[in-house]
Amino acid sequence: MFKRILVCGISSGIVMGIMLFIGGAIVSRIVYGPEFAPPGKFKPEQLNPFYFIWTKIVIGIFFGLLFAFVYEKLPLSGRFKSSLQGVLYGAGFWLIISLWDISHPLVYGSAFGRDRIFWLIYTFIGFVALGFSFGFYYKRQAKPD
Repeated sequence: MFKRILVCGISSGIVMGIMLFIGGAIVSRIVYGPEFAPPGKFKPEQLNPFYFIWTKIVIGIFFGLLFAFVYEKLPLSGRFKSSLQGVLYGAGFWLIISLWDISHPLVYGSAFGRDRIFWLIYTFIGFVALGFSFGFYYKRQAKPD
């Protein structure tokens, strides 16, 4: 089980990191324009693709391992049989993590700003990619116990 958590978590985390990089670049271009970030968010040396890709891969591996560990510990009657089930798991995981960020402006009446909208879309892309690769891994793997 430990090997399965490591292999699935790291490989799915790398997929999440790559999709965070690609999705983040596209969404930040749409939300923030040619600057790709809100003013003052990053130092000039941080605004390069290498910085963003390695940080996203590290974040992806962290969440991939967490995702795999939680999945292995859940008392499920069955395991994923498709990537779609993984996508639903990833979207559910995202929803649980994002509930505060979604509910806060609704409760207090503040508007969804550009930063909040970017963050919600960006993290949704990452968790859906993580779930997809996770479901794909479990679909392809024969589950030895």
